[in-house]
Amino acid sequence: MLLHKHKRLHAVGILLLSALLICCAVPQTSAAAEDSGASADFVWPSGPAVHADSAIVMEVTTGLILYEKDIYTAYYPASITKVATALLALENCSLNEIVTMSEAAERNVTGSRIGLVAGEQVTLKDALYGMLLESANEVSYAVGEHIAAKVNKSSGTMTEFSALLNQRAKELGCVNSNFLNAHGLHEKDHYTCAYDMALIGKEAIAYSDFRTIAGTRTYTIPPTNKNVARPVANHHRFIRKTMRYDYAIAGKTGGTTEALTTLITFAEKDGLTLVAVVLHVDTAVHAYEDTISILNFAFDNYSLYNIEETELELDLKFPPLFTHSAEFSAGVDPLIRIRENSNAVLPISADFADAVKSISYQPVEEFVHGDNVIGRITYQFAGRNIGYADIIYYNPDYPVTRAEFEALWPSYMIPPDIVFQNESENDVNFTPEPSVSDDSAQDQKENGKKGIPRLLLSFVVGIGAAVLIFLIGMFFIVTFSSRSKGRRAYRNKNSGPQSSRGRNLKKSSRR
Repeated sequence: MLLHKHKRLHAVGILLLSALLICCAVPQTSAAAEDSGASADFVWPSGPAVHADSAIVMEVTTGLILYEKDIYTAYYPASITKVATALLALENCSLNEIVTMSEAAERNVTGSRIGLVAGEQVTLKDALYGMLLESANEVSYAVGEHIAAKVNKSSGTMTEFSALLNQRAKELGCVNSNFLNAHGLHEKDHYTCAYDMALIGKEAIAYSDFRTIAGTRTYTIPPTNKNVARPVANHHRFIRKTMRYDYAIAGKTGGTTEALTTLITFAEKDGLTLVAVVLHVDTAVHAYEDTISILNFAFDNYSLYNIEETELELDLKFPPLFTHSAEFSAGVDPLIRIRENSNAVLPISADFADAVKSISYQPVEEFVHGDNVIGRITYQFAGRNIGYADIIYYNPDYPVTRAEFEALWPSYMIPPDIVFQNESENDVNFTPEPSVSDDSAQDQKENGKKGIPRLLLSFVVGIGAAVLIFLIGMFFIVTFSSRSKGRRAYRNKNSGPQSSRGRNLKKSSRR
């Protein structure tokens, strides 16, 4: 019964999904926004004057810029470069990996250090504490080499690391950055801008490990193969509590003669999570004062809206086909939904009902088991993107990814290595990313054709299981039959003469 209900829901889901995709072919907008034009003449809040030559506040879940001053001009970042290094480490490595100091890491840096020497080994976790709290340059150098060695499967050099970091910066949407090292010590062509550092910080704070480490006041690095335990302390005054700002959750300091003072700070209040960056500030005191000023401005003038909750409250229910049906979401994962924890940010003087909502469809070549992104709802207000939410289709069908296949094996009986023998180690999902270029999409499509299609896979699994069960049954039948015949033959051979003799003896006694 449950299986039939599941199939029925899935069939309904396919029909509703088809209707949704047809609706999504034409961008949609909210009627309130179209009719009233309420946002056309809206004036965005203007922020305070600051000492910094460049400053920004960005909301991390939406990327909305809440404050800006000369955010695209290049400046030297100094040690806030280490936030980018930490991001690359968390994206590519595990915290329990061992980082080994090289001769180059010991020799090629000056400034802040914690005294690691060539050949010394620490976990990546301890290295990140040393790098983000004490701003240790030799540790940053070693972490950069470690990342390059792992990603490139090489000995690891700073040149290789810089290439990886610049590539990642472009992927994030950075517009005016060029990184030449992992630590931020001055080099003429090592630069970034406030906007780019906010993007990097936005990505980094999404990692709980970064949030924990960069938000830690003090920490003790355990003894190593070369040295005793080392206590380290965060240089950021908000985190170290030498300057009070109650909403700060993490941060990193920077400063050189050429860069002056730089600072990146993460703060939370009333559901808003913000990243603030100030560059080229004349003094450290002014850098912290600027940061407090622009963060308070953002908290005082902007509000966060959870998209799913707000849509239901406003009765704008998009799409209505999946918000009304209780059966559609009861007992199983809802087949079509808005991604959880999707937000929009607006000035407190604005009305969310006036936001212009557009819907775009992202073509999916093959639905995998589980969540599939099939589109996006984007919200605009007064010419700015204020937030978005992915539209998720939950596919309860047969799993086709190797990871899911392996999780359920051996119930499928055919080993994963046979089923996925044409897939490379790093290409285990049959579904291409929807946002890649046409050439990339075509390449992924060709790769996808190498995998066993879903129906063929089901057929092969079924046939394989049937054959295996048949062979096992025949084996037991033949074995049992052979043993039975052997036992009967043995009994006939040994019991026949004895029975005859017994009968003859009985006949003799009668005589």
